[in-house]
Amino acid sequence: MPWRAGLVAAGTNVMFGFVPLAARGLYADGLSTWSLLCWRYLFALVIVFAGIRLARLRLGAALRQGAWRIALVGASLGAAQTFCYFQSLRSLDTGIAVLLFYTFPVVTLGVERFCFRRQVALSVLLCVIVIFVGAALIAVPGLHNGTIDSRGLAWAIPGPIIYAFYLAANARLLGRHPPLIGAGFLYGGLAAAYLGAVFWFGASLPASAPGWLSLAFLALGPGAVAAVAQSYSMPRLGPPTYAIIVNCELVTVVVVGAVVLGEKLTPTSALGGGLILTGILLHGWVRRPQRDRIAKKPRVAAG
Repeated sequence: MPWRAGLVAAGTNVMFGFVPLAARGLYADGLSTWSLLCWRYLFALVIVFAGIRLARLRLGAALRQGAWRIALVGASLGAAQTFCYFQSLRSLDTGIAVLLFYTFPVVTLGVERFCFRRQVALSVLLCVIVIFVGAALIAVPGLHNGTIDSRGLAWAIPGPIIYAFYLAANARLLGRHPPLIGAGFLYGGLAAAYLGAVFWFGASLPASAPGWLSLAFLALGPGAVAAVAQSYSMPRLGPPTYAIIVNCELVTVVVVGAVVLGEKLTPTSALGGGLILTGILLHGWVRRPQRDRIAKKPRVAAG
């Protein structure tokens, strides 16, 4: 495994583990799902474009080299999968939403095998199964304590399927451009989609200072920083490996619940987190270098 890209991916998804907590706070503050995502991506886009300007990268050259395809993926698959996930968090217990969304590593393997004709190693399949069992154990308290809302379920089920195709497309497109360029066009597409939703359905803003802080966190950490990190790590790791490492988010959810929210860390949740980490580390140990790497040498869009 390219360890640098793996560490970047792991750090990115640790940040994503705080997203459900921030999102629920913003929902309680009166934000609609499309407003939350619109402001998140717009604010993050400002930060990313500032980085592009400082790095003296040429947007026009990147556009001519096909970066518009990344924006198209962001505006379609990206917007669809983020909206499904965030909308499911409004009405589903977090444990149920997490379990349903984290079926996407299994879906990703299916997409790679049947849509792109890529061989899936038995070791990868084993790691994914171990991780899914861990995710199921983490979600057990939610399955017992929560009631399943049919509307939330309808939003949650398509999410992992869309995300698998989103991951497959980005792993092939982002490697053709510098990470800042990829992040800029990806978030440009996402921001455009949600800006259109805000114009159509109306906008809402946080009503409190903590709400604005949560929104700033979503825009900076799991927003701008994560976009650049994903643009770097996704193509270098390939969809199957990235889909495995992304499960670091689940472990973060457990730790945040225990440390920040004072939730009881049950033996079942601890075992689930341990299985997830075991699956990730096992994959890093058995994976052959360059096995599913898709990254190409970025075409120069720099001054």
